[in-house]
Amino acid sequence: MTDPTVRCERCERPYPADLPGCPNCRRIRQTNIAIATTMVLLVLFAIGGWFGIQVFTGFSTGGTP
Repeated sequence: MTDPTVRCERCERPYPADLPGCPNCRRIRQTNIAIATTMVLLVLFAIGGWFGIQVFTGFSTGGTP
């Protein structure tokens, strides 16, 4: 006897009915979360680096001293 399967309503891929959700869509969501987290960290590091350079150079405006 075969295991009962259901089709995902998003990607139309069959998966075992005993799983809580589609493993393909779950993997895609995990990847999207990792990408979003990386982008947020990149922005924070860029802002932190810019602010660090400003502190290191004494917030100079490039004009007359």
